[in-house]
Amino acid sequence: MSWFAAILLPQFPLQAALRLRPEAWAEPIAVVEGSTEKGHVLEVTDAAAASGVLRGMVSTQALARCPALRLWSRSAEQEQMLAALLVEMGCAFSSFVEATSAELCLLDLRQVKRGDWKGWAREVVARCAAVELRAQVGLAPNPDLAAIAAKHADPVLVVQHPGAFLADLAISEIDAPPELIAVLRDWGISHLGDLARLPRSELVERLGPAAGLLWERASGRLRRELRLVRPPETFVETFEFEAPIETTEPLLFILRRQLDQLTLRLREAYRVAGQMTLTILLEHRAANYERVFTIPAPTTDAEVLLRILHTHLESLRLEQQPVGVRLLIAPVVGEASQHQLFESALRDPNRFGETLARLAALVGAENVGVVEMEDTHRPDSFRVVAPQFEKLGVRDESAPEEHRALGLPLRRFRPPFPAQVHLQRHLPAQVFSEKAHGEIIDAAGPYRVSGQWWDRAAWAVEEWDVELSDGALYRLAKRVDSWFIEGCYHEGD
Repeated sequence: MSWFAAILLPQFPLQAALRLRPEAWAEPIAVVEGSTEKGHVLEVTDAAAASGVLRGMVSTQALARCPALRLWSRSAEQEQMLAALLVEMGCAFSSFVEATSAELCLLDLRQVKRGDWKGWAREVVARCAAVELRAQVGLAPNPDLAAIAAKHADPVLVVQHPGAFLADLAISEIDAPPELIAVLRDWGISHLGDLARLPRSELVERLGPAAGLLWERASGRLRRELRLVRPPETFVETFEFEAPIETTEPLLFILRRQLDQLTLRLREAYRVAGQMTLTILLEHRAANYERVFTIPAPTTDAEVLLRILHTHLESLRLEQQPVGVRLLIAPVVGEASQHQLFESALRDPNRFGETLARLAALVGAENVGVVEMEDTHRPDSFRVVAPQFEKLGVRDESAPEEHRALGLPLRRFRPPFPAQVHLQRHLPAQVFSEKAHGEIIDAAGPYRVSGQWWDRAAWAVEEWDVELSDGALYRLAKRVDSWFIEGCYHEGD
């Protein structure tokens, strides 16, 4: 016999609002549809229900019954995130999952080999609890019956005998056209068992095909295929504060909870965090702050990921107060690499990245990175680029070997020393500067190089290699009408 499971999240709007606030379940809280001033109550906590607050009440009436009641508006964004998380949980237990509604998903267990279904359902409840989901699980021989079982689970219910389970349930337990339900009640039929005892053919003859479908569901005989969905590939957590915050402590507190949940889900999916996108929701949503972080060494360590966020938030200044935060993680497959005998990678790339982030906060991001030579003949032309952590300390085997020219090495002065040079017959004859001065007894040159003549960044340099009377060798450079000592081949005593 094939089995189906239903995972239900009761009080769905309330769970979406309180998911990362487990301590708030003990407080009188109500989620309302619409504004908190005139909206209707959707769901309430047990503390609010004990004070007489009921679903469907107007918010003013609810506050009259419980003055300490806290009213929260329904969050469509958080509910969408929770619905995606529910499907993700279902896909962790079965390859065949239907997203029946935002708070309910159905699983086809044909590939699950298990005898103790009640124990399996408790594992599902525990797995959901690990990601702050309060779930009820029902198991039955067909999908719709499993969905009904989930509504009556506490928190697990396995239906072995469908007829006996359905017999005492009200007809309203099954979705059906209201006019059909009204006719059946006029006939005195209020329970599914009463409906199942009627002859199906005569019921269809009098009330139409919809009555036959209702009869099959009431007797637990309906068979249908699931409308399968793919598991979501996004790992995101969203949180909205009750009021705008003024310090980073509440933000870091929520980010830690979000990271705990996200890293747990990543480990279950056998993935690691390769990139994080932090979005801080501000009072005026059109001006939300967003920043993307590349993880130097992809990981599922929540402490490491929190340090990256904390380092950035320490120097962050916003023009508006935050009212919420969204954290999105791009998953990647963890890779293990083995280096050559004499190669050594960074011991802790993430800590090194954190150090670079602190330096960037002090001196500016454009001044921190790895120096890379530009593809030009301009001397000492370079740019600062973001480091590729996986390549630091590792030699690129595919790169061609450098062929070094033999000769005296040039020691460059950075910055070069300004100089005055006297010419005789267009050749340098004397040089005067802070670094060197004296008569030039030999000179080789000029060596002229130039580039970018087509724009404002055009440059041109005239270089000379000279020997002074004391035997020292220097390189002179002329830019426009100014002379500099660029470096030395040999310094005198």
